[in-house]
Amino acid sequence: MTRPSRTWPQRLLLSLNLLLAFACVAAAAGIGWAYSQASALPRIDVGASLAAAVPAGDPENILLVGIDDGMGLNSGDPVLVGRSATMNTDTIMILRVDPKNQKAAMVSLPRDLYVDLAGGGKGRINEALALGGPQRLIETIKQDFNIPINHYAMVDFKGFESLVNAVGGVPIYFQYPSRDQWTGLFQYDPGCVTLTGEQALAYARSRHFEIAKSPNRWQEDPTSDFGRIHRQQQFIKAALRKAVSKGARNPFVLRDLLGFAQKNVTLDTSFSIGDIVGLGTSFGSFNPDSLLTFTPPATGTMVGDMSVLLIESAGAQPIFDIFRGTAPIADPSTTTSTSVEPSTSVTSTTKPSATSPSTTAPVATTTTLSEFVPQPPAGGTCL
Repeated sequence: MTRPSRTWPQRLLLSLNLLLAFACVAAAAGIGWAYSQASALPRIDVGASLAAAVPAGDPENILLVGIDDGMGLNSGDPVLVGRSATMNTDTIMILRVDPKNQKAAMVSLPRDLYVDLAGGGKGRINEALALGGPQRLIETIKQDFNIPINHYAMVDFKGFESLVNAVGGVPIYFQYPSRDQWTGLFQYDPGCVTLTGEQALAYARSRHFEIAKSPNRWQEDPTSDFGRIHRQQQFIKAALRKAVSKGARNPFVLRDLLGFAQKNVTLDTSFSIGDIVGLGTSFGSFNPDSLLTFTPPATGTMVGDMSVLLIESAGAQPIFDIFRGTAPIADPSTTTSTSVEPSTSVTSTTKPSATSPSTTAPVATTTTLSEFVPQPPAGGTCL
């Protein structure tokens, strides 16, 4: 069967949400209306930090940033517990798009990477935004990893919840009862669960993810931020699939997603609607499962009283070369995994409150990273 072509507004939303790496595609409304709505997206001037514009169709990098300040969330939202009021980056991703070859890849930078900050000083990479705004973050990435950034896109916590709700929630298959008491994730019934805004955010932000392979015996993911990144990357693909599916059925999704974007998405001033539509045209038939995802290897250590990650240069260079443009976007069959694979089980850390639903107990079985990334059983689906 021939796949129906997407309309201009569908391509606009495909590209816009690919840039955000969350969701895509909606059914058509009027072209003029969609263009007018998209033109009203908030903008931010990042000065001269961006790399020079590339010719149409050439590969380019878009920096995707999830904002950590929690503005717009309810005061009782569990993700605000223990957070400072400064604007940090909770999620840092670089999306590389190659329109001519219809390929895309994304690398997630752990927020605790200890780096030389542009302009002087050292610190975690997520401090760059808090100390110097988007410009300093872009310059830090360019300085430390030699990766040019062509465009910048930013979404806040509340925007994430709104986007997930706009596509009707995102399905995730939990093999075991799962929780994160720090972010407020509580999923005690295994199976396919459609996560709506608040639980989706709690899941995507989870660094203390726990599973119970037997009743009331909780095991915490020992990979912390690496596990969170793997779950985020998995969530992104699930959200893209859901948005494609829902957009094909519901002509009002376009309106909802553009309404979300106007309130919660900020783009750099040079990122024109024409650029976005051009990407949407090039990636009109892009399969979300074709998005390649990477995480650079790093080693945990202490710097003073800070727990940080130090990049493992030898293992990271082949990944960074893709985003530098010195290596092509790799085929999955030739990509070396950068997953952290724990060899032994670990037990939960101290719980954040005395009202937790059950206790943590030692475990006797070995748990692999894959068990901390919820996914359907072999041959199964979660739609």
